Amino acid sequence: MYKIKSVIFALLIFTIPVTASCILFVPVENQEKVVLTTDRSIYIVGEQVHFVATLTNGNVSNSTGQSQILYCEIIAPDGNKIADSKFLISNATASGCIDIPDNLLTGIYYLRGYTKLMRNYGPQYYGYRLIRIVNPARGELLSTENNQHSSSQKMELVPAAVQAGILVSADKTLYAPREIISLTLQDDNNGTSGIRSLSLSVVPENTDSTIFTIKATEKLANPKMDYYPESHGLSISGKLTEAASLVPVKDKIVNLSIIGEGRDFMAVRTDSTGKFFFALPDYTGSRDLFLCAEKTDSTKLKIWVDNDFCTLPVHIPTPAFSLSETERESVLNMALNVQINSHFYTDTVKVKQIANIEKTAFYGKSTNVIYIDKYIQLPSLEEYFNELPSEVRVRKRKGESRIVVLGAREVSLYDPLVLVDWVAVDEPSKVLAVLPQNILRIEVLNEDYVKGGQTYGGIVSIISKKGDFAGIDLPSTGIFINFHFLDEKNCKEMVYDHVPQHPDTRNTLLWKPGITLGKGTTQKFELTAPDTPGIYNVVVEGVDLNGEVFSTSGIFEVKK
Repeated sequence: MYKIKSVIFALLIFTIPVTASCILFVPVENQEKVVLTTDRSIYIVGEQVHFVATLTNGNVSNSTGQSQILYCEIIAPDGNKIADSKFLISNATASGCIDIPDNLLTGIYYLRGYTKLMRNYGPQYYGYRLIRIVNPARGELLSTENNQHSSSQKMELVPAAVQAGILVSADKTLYAPREIISLTLQDDNNGTSGIRSLSLSVVPENTDSTIFTIKATEKLANPKMDYYPESHGLSISGKLTEAASLVPVKDKIVNLSIIGEGRDFMAVRTDSTGKFFFALPDYTGSRDLFLCAEKTDSTKLKIWVDNDFCTLPVHIPTPAFSLSETERESVLNMALNVQINSHFYTDTVKVKQIANIEKTAFYGKSTNVIYIDKYIQLPSLEEYFNELPSEVRVRKRKGESRIVVLGAREVSLYDPLVLVDWVAVDEPSKVLAVLPQNILRIEVLNEDYVKGGQTYGGIVSIISKKGDFAGIDLPSTGIFINFHFLDEKNCKEMVYDHVPQHPDTRNTLLWKPGITLGKGTTQKFELTAPDTPGIYNVVVEGVDLNGEVFSTSGIFEVKK
């Protein structure tokens, strides 16, 4: 305990007068905008930033926007990315949390939010929120000297109007540890019919925020539309070019396979500029993807995949880090709580249970399954196809082998989709070269199948015994990507619904986004007073239909 106190006070000696934290919001007329609200403004390394993002497009009559995916990051003022994640936007809002790494230097950082469509505008039009992060184990400060007067992104810090439309109060002003606190929210305006988002947080004194905005100093010119709106969920995009000349290749099929859990396959054709776009399922966690282009006779092709997060440089005009005397006291208590919490593993977050993803193939139930080990070992896969009643045959076309599926008609007008461990392989010679002893089973669908606008004359899906693609030489244009889908954590609430048996070390006592408060109505919330004595702020923040932020607050004290 003593060591952490000493380091903190050694660090705080060198701080300068208080600098309020900020909500950074960049308006662009009639374009998508993101407004970010966090549970508090000061954090200790190892904690989580809980947030709610509100999406608007500056049009009151159509304020839900087009996008359904939020890209959220913690960045340094020079744009260096610290952490990132993706969240589903529902009813024009997204909420969640991002972990703060343990190794950060003490300093000013930014929570940044944007949609893929907003990437056409540039980083100066994203949504930002300034947060201060303290690392009690390190005495160095993150430098912001080069960013204090930066104008490279044509951004400037300006104060935002603050108006209270909600009254918030506690049933008492003084509580003992573990005592039940009752909070009341009362509408003092026109109800939340005029509010896009409303959130409630209870945090230590001086760790909430004074509201500011960052605005672009120039109007948006005609953006270069490189990115499509993700109006139906996650997506991945890129370009197909000739490998040597980098000339875009149009009207060619690009295949995408999702490997492992949630396995799937899809195919699209490149447009006139060689670009392709895949709409992905809303899975959580990480999956391996394999992309490859259809075979060409001679030209070697190369697939370029767009980075799912923005990589453009940014230099945000940032004040020097500072803490007031009262903030220093709050930070010390918060750091002690984090240290104690690491020993007791306090669980203050209700984690969403991830549903099991259906393990059946994307094409449903197959019409026939061949289990290789049930038959006498044959020297080649071609003999299994031609000798067994499998509905799959190998034919010759201009001296080259061709795999066909027999259906209602003897041969379909279309070539079948041939998969090896869910990766499409359109070179029959490679498939037929697979050793039969490496194959577990072959699933066959003996009817025409439409997927992603492409029609196939049935499906032949080869499943290997070891999940190693049966040793096949995968298409040379193919690339593997470890793709991060949606964030797995659900951090909508931070509140004890019972009295804990171990030390109560919460730094955020309560965090509730998505509150609805009707005109002239009230809502009550209960929480348990923490073990840490001190003054606590009850903060309500909202975003109206025009994207403007308002807030109101109240206080109470916990005393032993």
